[in-house]
Amino acid sequence: MEREEYIHFTRVLHHISAKVNSTGNFRPITISFQRHFSRQATVIDALKTPRQDRLSSVLHSLQPTHFAQMAGALLGGAALGVVFDKLFKVVVDVGINIATFRSKFLSLEQTLLHIEPVFADIEKLNKALDGREEETEMFKKKLMEGEELVLKCSKIKRYDAFKRCNYSRKLTKLENSLVKFCQIHGLIQVCRDSKLILVKVNDNGKKLDELRSMVKGLSLSRSSIGFTNSIGSSGWMNGSSFGSSNGFSGWSDVPPVPDSVVGFQVPLQELKLKLLQQKDQVLVLSAPPGCGKTTLAAMVCQEEDIKAKYKDIFFVTVTKTLNIKRIVGEIFEKKACKVPEFSTEHDAIRQLNNLLRSTSQPVLLVLDDVWSESDFIIENLIFQLPEFKILVTSRFVFPRFDTYKLKLLSEKDAKALFCTSAFKDSSPNVRLDLVDKVVRSCGGFPLALKVVGRSLCGQPEGIWFDRVMKQSKRRILFPTENDLLRTLQSSIDALDEKVLYSRETSTLRDCYLDLGSFPEDQRIHPAALLDMWVERYNLDEDGMKAMTIFLELSSQNLVNVAFARQDAPAVLGLHNLHYVQQHDMLRELVIHQCDEKPKPMEERMRMYINIKENFFPGWWFEQRLQPLQAEVLSIITDEKFSFDWSECDMQFPKVEVLVLNFETRTYNVPPFVEQMSQLKTLVVTNNSFFPATLNNVQLCSLLNLKRINLERISVTSIFTANLQLPNLRKISLIMCEIGDAFENSAAKIPHMWPKLVEMNIEHCNDLVEVPAEICDLVHLKMLSICYCHELVALPEELGKLTNLKVLRLHSCTKLVELPESIVKLNKLEFLDVYDCVELDNLPMEMDQLCSLQTVCMGSRLGFSELPNSVLKLVKLEDVVCDEETASLWESFKKYLRNLRITVIKEDINLNLLHKSLFI
Repeated sequence: MEREEYIHFTRVLHHISAKVNSTGNFRPITISFQRHFSRQATVIDALKTPRQDRLSSVLHSLQPTHFAQMAGALLGGAALGVVFDKLFKVVVDVGINIATFRSKFLSLEQTLLHIEPVFADIEKLNKALDGREEETEMFKKKLMEGEELVLKCSKIKRYDAFKRCNYSRKLTKLENSLVKFCQIHGLIQVCRDSKLILVKVNDNGKKLDELRSMVKGLSLSRSSIGFTNSIGSSGWMNGSSFGSSNGFSGWSDVPPVPDSVVGFQVPLQELKLKLLQQKDQVLVLSAPPGCGKTTLAAMVCQEEDIKAKYKDIFFVTVTKTLNIKRIVGEIFEKKACKVPEFSTEHDAIRQLNNLLRSTSQPVLLVLDDVWSESDFIIENLIFQLPEFKILVTSRFVFPRFDTYKLKLLSEKDAKALFCTSAFKDSSPNVRLDLVDKVVRSCGGFPLALKVVGRSLCGQPEGIWFDRVMKQSKRRILFPTENDLLRTLQSSIDALDEKVLYSRETSTLRDCYLDLGSFPEDQRIHPAALLDMWVERYNLDEDGMKAMTIFLELSSQNLVNVAFARQDAPAVLGLHNLHYVQQHDMLRELVIHQCDEKPKPMEERMRMYINIKENFFPGWWFEQRLQPLQAEVLSIITDEKFSFDWSECDMQFPKVEVLVLNFETRTYNVPPFVEQMSQLKTLVVTNNSFFPATLNNVQLCSLLNLKRINLERISVTSIFTANLQLPNLRKISLIMCEIGDAFENSAAKIPHMWPKLVEMNIEHCNDLVEVPAEICDLVHLKMLSICYCHELVALPEELGKLTNLKVLRLHSCTKLVELPESIVKLNKLEFLDVYDCVELDNLPMEMDQLCSLQTVCMGSRLGFSELPNSVLKLVKLEDVVCDEETASLWESFKKYLRNLRITVIKEDINLNLLHKSLFI
């Protein structure tokens, strides 16, 4: 049998077993079984036997040789594979016959199928290195222990509750240990042995081709176990929470395709044909902005025949501000390799060439949003490799390369797309002539059709008529970008009608304009925007109102939001949101509005300054002696920026929000920041691949500073400065290098930030232990430490945080236990230990957490039971968990009347276990 057929075969058997135990209705199953497995005549005959003997006949008709033959076909009959074969066979066989542990066996079966390529690779490398039998013995021992455990489980009686719980826990630990064994020991072996192979290649050139063909067979190439640690230029933003990527992340980082795509059937086939048959290495997909170039390119990458031909697909956004090192670095990350330090752009291209040559498989490189002045990047990335192609999307035409010009939508397709956004059931409920006029005003641009349509959704006919009248003063069809911007303008203006409940003078439009503070195509961490909006518009700190704003902007097609889980309950709020992203054309519209004349520069409320190399805007030095009235200031610099800020004496007395984006290894904070007496929120983002050092951090005079958000920053560099901030309420450290910052700081945290109420630490992979002094922050209400995969312990003093309401430890995969003092947190309302895979119990005195309302737990936890004390959690309302954990809570549901159990579907992918080695 083929691999897919075999997997389906075992699933059908499980399905039969479940049906027999419940209904005994075999006819639909018989038909399905005959359709897929007509060769198994003995099985079909068994299905026709009397009801009471049907199940046993079916199972006994499947002789062990069937499983051995099928599994042998999968594993190739290797020495190590024989041991693996025996474990796999007994898991399937016992899983079918024994109902007691069926869900455990199903999970273990899938895990074994996923990690099988790891064992195959290890054996290949051992043969290549003249045998390392002593190392494979470790694997064999682990597998044989598993086989023995499964056989013991087959003898457990259903009525023996104690043994069922005990062995259920052992099965979970077996599965976790197999994955961890491959993740650590096995994959380190692969990396070590691969390097040894390369050494042999260098020593003996005659064997080069032979060894390359062997390395080529390695299958460890893409994904992660249940979550992703880092991908893309900012690393955190593709991390998958609750065990699923939901289309926003993937090893090649291909963007998701919207649900409503109209008019792309023909372009998709034509573009695909060019990629599959054309000999030219470069193909340019050209169209004006807002036509759907990125969407079409993403659709092509997700076509099955494209994925079949190109084993490696890299999707990289170039943007107007070109950075070759960043582009190459992203490809290294997507290839799950540690990003090297590139001395020059030429060195970056050279190392990329070497990387792609080492893969020896077809590659499709998509360069999205290439500008005319960046055409040289295409030339530099044309490598003389077999089956290597570059697909470029651009609003410009490059005459040197073959170009496919994407046309605007026809009037019929344009109307169809517009109606999907403007009307709930796609059927117009206003005058058709108004619909036709609005559609024509959008000129066949998909972006305009979706944004304008969504802004008119649910509006009365009078609003439609007013929109048409305003549009009639302009050209109906617009060939230029400015015309497109003017058409989109009305949708942005419509946001003015939606007032924020927290401040009547502020609207949804104000929130949207704040997105211009961040660079083009950047995935924005929601915490950064929350920090801005809490201080500017008095939003609640819990993020629920901010979540509503994100959903509203998304519903208007003005931003893209990436959820950790589409099926997660609303109670998770902002915790379920990975990032927010804005279309580059819509960002240009925001910048255009903020720069709108005739308002003089010194009177503008928002200032977004993009400095390329050391070239400042013309007005910069003219305003040196005159105070500027901006309340939001964003300064974006690139990797070549080296200007000495001390030569710049600017005055920003009213700035409340400062956003600094840079790409250098060291960054000098501008001295004029120290004079921003009204500064409330500081967001500092390093967009390079390595933690940056901040210099000239003088913030102690900023008595109004309440929120600091740092990304990819060396925390040690700022802790050496004087950070006495008496009114600081929140600090976020995202992908930061913490090192020994807490231990060696000039002053202790409680003394520096006496009013801190929230601390957020994410993806800080050098955080091993949380310093005990954090537990002296007596006002702390929210402590979030997530995706810190090296964290092993929390301080026992955690119970001193008596005001703590939220504790998030999501995906701290090495955290073994919770400190006993956690039960002293009698104000704790939200506890998240989801994906803490080493955690196998909850405190016995859980009932002391008398305010607990929400618990998130699950995804491969080793829990076999819950403490009986959870019965006294009378305020508990929501448990968000996986299917296995849900079964533990079900027995308590009748005692906890307000309890809602939300099951999160698991999506475990082990094809790329080795990725975590490089993060």
